[in-house]
Amino acid sequence: MTRTQPGTKRALSLIFFIMLMDIVGLSILGPIAPYIVKRYSNNALMVTLLFAIYAFAQFFAAPALGKISDRVGRRPVLLISVFGSAVGYFVFGLGGALWILFLSRLMDGITGGNLSTAAAYIADVSNREERAKNFTLLGMAYGVGFILGPALGGALGQVSVDAPIFAAGVISLISVILIYFMLPESLTQEQREQQPLHVRDFNPLAAIGDMARKPGIALILIVTALFNFTFDGINASLPVFVVDKFSIQPWQIGLLFVIVGISTAVMQGTLVRTMLPKYGEKRLAIVSLLGEAIGAVLIFLAPSFWTLFPILLLQSAVVSFIFSALSTLAANRVTDREQGQLAGVGAALNGLAAALGPLWAGVVYDHIMAGSPLWMGAILLSMGCLLMRPIKMKPQNSNGPVRVLSSAD
Repeated sequence: MTRTQPGTKRALSLIFFIMLMDIVGLSILGPIAPYIVKRYSNNALMVTLLFAIYAFAQFFAAPALGKISDRVGRRPVLLISVFGSAVGYFVFGLGGALWILFLSRLMDGITGGNLSTAAAYIADVSNREERAKNFTLLGMAYGVGFILGPALGGALGQVSVDAPIFAAGVISLISVILIYFMLPESLTQEQREQQPLHVRDFNPLAAIGDMARKPGIALILIVTALFNFTFDGINASLPVFVVDKFSIQPWQIGLLFVIVGISTAVMQGTLVRTMLPKYGEKRLAIVSLLGEAIGAVLIFLAPSFWTLFPILLLQSAVVSFIFSALSTLAANRVTDREQGQLAGVGAALNGLAAALGPLWAGVVYDHIMAGSPLWMGAILLSMGCLLMRPIKMKPQNSNGPVRVLSSAD
């Protein structure tokens, strides 16, 4: 399949559904993971380790999966990744011991190239001028997925705490069937990387270093990692902060995050798709980082629980631009043959942020003051704004689809 074929919209719709199902599967675990772990341990650390193991496994595996997809195509890697997720969920559901739960999350993390390979697929089938618009599918999938996943997990958890896990496995198998029978390959033979893989290609630090040395990429990777580290840390500590400060009930926390998810999904489906091409990725990335920083300070200073709703509504609306903006800025600086490598490096850094961000937030929350991840996060995000200033915009190619070039364009 080439980018100019009429099946592009259908392929993008399928990729969006596959990403959505992946995020639903990930987030469905949230409401019931503590109850399953309590069968084997009362230590809260064991619950957080479930997510940390998955994140660290992705850090080590994602760059290699990205490079493999540059050589064999996106479709085979997606099939293996999503099937690996399904196996991981079923092993988790069967359980029997704490180490089996950890093993299942390790399996899912090692094969977890779903979202990064899907991002490379979007880059493959998008003209340069369409990339910003098409990358909003990532944000939409996150927004909708983090509404549906916890809701489905909570509802099925009322029947059985194991039911959401098996549901996640079934969802992944449905995605496998869709990929196998309906999703065309996005990377033609001519566009594929011809160089063989080497041992160092499986070293995530080497992969990150190789990508960072490409013109204009290093600062974008640093800003992306800084944002994800802060974003994950704030989100992990926010429920603790609002409970400590306002003594609220679990349903109120759930309502707060539903509002955030709806705002993100609506923005990604409407304004982000039109404003990114109009105002440019760099400008809107800076606005998003600044909006997140201001929002974090306002949350810290909020006088009552209900004042959090307009703050988070506006903050999530502004931050909705960041995912698409940074993804597009990076994708436009590498060749077609490097999109998978770029997406894999991005997934590795995101996995590392997902593991280290909450750990940082928990430490500073406990040892500095309640809510310190919010105001400290605002400082880190402001640093991200400053780092964005030297980044130069790449000129749009309005004459047709992106071609394979001999060097970074």
